[in-house]
Amino acid sequence: MSRLQDLATYFDARRATLLDDVESLVTRESPSDDADHVTALATWIADRMTPARAERVACPGRGDALRLRLGAEQGGTLLLGHLDTVWPLGTLAELPFRVSADVATGPGVFDMKAGISVLLSLVDAITAGEVSPKGGLSILLTPDEEIGSHASRELLVAEAKRRDRVMVLEPSGDGGAAKVARKGIGLVAARFFGIASHAGLDPEKGASALLELSRFVLFADGLADMPIGTSVVPTVATAGTKTNVVPEKAELSVDFRVWTQAEGERVERALHAYTPRDSRVRVLVEGGMNRPPMEPTPVSEALYAQAAALAPSLGLVLPAARVGGASDGNLTAAAGVPTLDGLGPSGGGAHARSEHLVVSDLPRRAALLAALLEDVKP
Repeated sequence: MSRLQDLATYFDARRATLLDDVESLVTRESPSDDADHVTALATWIADRMTPARAERVACPGRGDALRLRLGAEQGGTLLLGHLDTVWPLGTLAELPFRVSADVATGPGVFDMKAGISVLLSLVDAITAGEVSPKGGLSILLTPDEEIGSHASRELLVAEAKRRDRVMVLEPSGDGGAAKVARKGIGLVAARFFGIASHAGLDPEKGASALLELSRFVLFADGLADMPIGTSVVPTVATAGTKTNVVPEKAELSVDFRVWTQAEGERVERALHAYTPRDSRVRVLVEGGMNRPPMEPTPVSEALYAQAAALAPSLGLVLPAARVGGASDGNLTAAAGVPTLDGLGPSGGGAHARSEHLVVSDLPRRAALLAALLEDVKP
């Protein structure tokens, strides 16, 4: 029997444990804005990983991250994921964890409690001597990925730089795809300061912050380049105080997404350089790129090629996907560490009430990751 077959058999025999862990994870709600619940989940996972000695690392304001290092302190692989979900506390009462045939549902089941279950199974296998990673291994679960990773960013980049490569247990893409490229995300807030006046008696004495905001909206929209994948989308706006007053203040948020760092810099520069048409209105633009794009490199492409070559022997198809959403993989890739994302189990409906997991994919994904850690050849 080949090593791939050994791994497939080993993890398939642990399917029930994998699913039990998914249930335990989903039923421990961990909203991004609830540090106590995120930390409670980190504590439960650390206990579940025993005898491996995982440590909690405080990320101020957002709860604890969870980090585990095995083997050499440098080189090898970082397995990366996150503890938090987009679902508010109490969602479980409306969307309880359920399993029907080969599908499990519940808040966060796909993004990304299933990926954490796979990590737990890998730790079990390593501590039992059933899987032997080549080089050192880090596992890191951050508490705030869904809201930008501001509190954990320094920690996760530092951990990635210890290792030769990063594999991200975020949910797979459509058709079970690995994610080989992700768009970078930018967000700017534009504030407009005009002059108030009576809208009926002397409107000409006013300088409308709202009117200048509308011009900025059209300007921002014109920076988009959809044929190359650059979107620039004004999203949230507020202005004015009374229906008969020329608006003195206005605010606007603009989301932009790009495939390359150079394109992100172009859009960011242009937004910050905006000149008001009405010189009496002052404009303050703050913000910029929040997550740089995850751009493919020859090394990351080779890592994907290895995974794709191993997948068929494990009953998997592993296409490559380029996606508009970002993850912590954007940060590790931008730090110069080869990164392959979307290695979590198949399913769908991330961030939606239709969120679901394909249960039979759990052992297959665990076997694939174990093979990659051991550097098994196809």
